[in-house]
Amino acid sequence: KAALIEDAFGGITGTTQGNVLSVVYTAELPKPNITSNNSDPVENVDSVVLTCEPQTQNTSYLWSVNSKSLPDSTRLELSLDNRTLTLHGVTRNDTGPYECETWNPVSAGHSDPFTLNVLYGPDAPTISPTDSYYRPGANLSLSCHSASNPPAQYSWIINGSPQPSSQELFIPNITVNDTGSYACLVYNPGTRLNKFTVKTITVSEQVSQPTVHASDTTATEHKDSVVLTCSTNNTGVSIWWFFNNQSLKLLERMKLSPDNSTLTISPVRVGHAGNYQCEVSNPVSSRKSNPVRLAVSCE
Repeated sequence: KAALIEDAFGGITGTTQGNVLSVVYTAELPKPNITSNNSDPVENVDSVVLTCEPQTQNTSYLWSVNSKSLPDSTRLELSLDNRTLTLHGVTRNDTGPYECETWNPVSAGHSDPFTLNVLYGPDAPTISPTDSYYRPGANLSLSCHSASNPPAQYSWIINGSPQPSSQELFIPNITVNDTGSYACLVYNPGTRLNKFTVKTITVSEQVSQPTVHASDTTATEHKDSVVLTCSTNNTGVSIWWFFNNQSLKLLERMKLSPDNSTLTISPVRVGHAGNYQCEVSNPVSSRKSNPVRLAVSCE
């Protein structure tokens, strides 16, 4: 006759078969802890093996990440006994924390959270603010940022000239001579990678008021031609024309020069009579001329 024997404390179990006593002792589990084969893995380069220590007999292992069950992922691999967890090609989102649980018939254990220090970046830096055009006398304040672990080291190059290492760049009271390329360089001492971004800064003077000159302000319909010229002291400006305070729509017999500085009407019609203005602009300012009135008489 077989009989089951149970220890009052649950640590010893056994069976009797006739005169034979079989005893199995199940030890209470120590608190588990997580070890890693790589303390500073590099993103998209290294794989990491996490191990739930110590190894004990007749023990079950269960892993969790961010207080949740492990997600289904081809990058996560468990050993046959679940004691080791391999993360293939770690990313910055794999930091955790990770926890492992152990249990046997008489006890259970829970590890402290374990967080991975994944080295990543630097990502391509961004330069702020987004403004690219400034007036003389303004203060130029630029800031560079790149996601990076460990934090990136920052430096600037202005028109090919290296500047003191800093994440911020400040130039007070800028002039047109400060126009040019501003490069932010970032370096990650952990991954030994670097990236850079270039921003073009343009410092432009405010434009002065242009003037419209007409070859003739009185013309005869179907007979005369008129040439209107927009004169400006500024360079690198855009030129636009206005007719009776409205943006000019080129009518039949009207023609603009390639740079928009000259408007030719040949020959004029009564519908061409009215006020003409030109506007010059650069990225920081614009000015309109005084109007010039064209009168058209019938032949």
